[in-house]
Amino acid sequence: MTTTTLPATSTRLTLALFALSGTLSLMLAMGIGRFAYTALLPQMRDASLLSHADAALLAAGNYLGYLIGALWAAFSRQANPVRRLSAGLLMSVLTTLAMGFELGFALWFAVRCIAGIASALVYVYATGIVLRRLMAAGTPGWSMLHYMGVGAGITLSALVAQATLQMNVAQGWWWLGAIAGVAAIAAAGLLPAGRTAVTASEMAQHETSKTEIGLPLWLAASYGLAGFGYIINMTFLPVMLRGGAATNHAGITGWLIVGIAAMPATALWVRLALRYGTYSTLIACTLVQAIGVALPVLLPGLTSAYVGAALLGGTFMGIAGLAQWLARLPDPQATARRIGFITAFYGVGQIAGPLLVAWVDRGNDFTLPVLLAAAALLLSALLLEVSRRVENLG
Repeated sequence: MTTTTLPATSTRLTLALFALSGTLSLMLAMGIGRFAYTALLPQMRDASLLSHADAALLAAGNYLGYLIGALWAAFSRQANPVRRLSAGLLMSVLTTLAMGFELGFALWFAVRCIAGIASALVYVYATGIVLRRLMAAGTPGWSMLHYMGVGAGITLSALVAQATLQMNVAQGWWWLGAIAGVAAIAAAGLLPAGRTAVTASEMAQHETSKTEIGLPLWLAASYGLAGFGYIINMTFLPVMLRGGAATNHAGITGWLIVGIAAMPATALWVRLALRYGTYSTLIACTLVQAIGVALPVLLPGLTSAYVGAALLGGTFMGIAGLAQWLARLPDPQATARRIGFITAFYGVGQIAGPLLVAWVDRGNDFTLPVLLAAAALLLSALLLEVSRRVENLG
């Protein structure tokens, strides 16, 4: 990774507003549109709206949609990133609001699948646009502002879940949908519209102009294992904590810790990568996450569970940010395609996590799935070392 240089004051203000559009986009589509389900899942189960297996299958449906969206982004040849990003923002708002209605399992599955597509479109295209713009300005380190949006959205979802604990769970979805709508309007207003260093049409042209550089297969395989390794805890942590402590407050507190830890995490891992190298930092981040994932089942008690939540929140966006940075290095002009490619592997791993939970179906006993997830993260770290030795990613 290269060092960050600060541009002139007026340019810094423009870049700050630009990075804020990325922050709001990820807050909406990832922190709320994707992970609000985790915060509100215990209340949905308490209201007998979902069985344990149904909850896992809805999560898998969302991650299936994420995979579809990632593949669509990875292999699209004539995409307009700004239009797709705008469509993803709108879809994410509407699907969040729709979850507040008792639609039944089949329609909820469709809604969560569409929400997953929206999350992938926003994540891939917002990240591609923001990283390219910041690189053009010589300020790649500012990408940490972009990635803070996921943690901010998770934190908001935990706070809304806490505030609506004694209400109908639909109120939680509608409050979050309203917040998502405000974020979407603000993000759309700050999107690049032709006066940025790289216009949407130029990006679409460049996305198809370079095809000679091979795709990062070892990195993608590692990233897929990372997707499996973190997703069980990221989907069921409040249920896991609530099951052990017999209180919804413990689950919400754990989820709040995840969100708070996630906000500054990317900045920390970026700084470490600047000093120690991207691969070394990414491997260390993956190993730390393996510990955080396993802690809630290896050591009983809320203290270890909360520590595990902090380690999980403090690493999952670091892994995403550093892996995507490596993916784009050999061909920065094909950012969306390469990020979409490795994100598709990530999506496969994420689908496998909740499907495993549904297949095992041990109620609130997540020991086996969680330990398998931690083992997947250890293997992911090993494949990162293979990628460092084999693939020319910097």
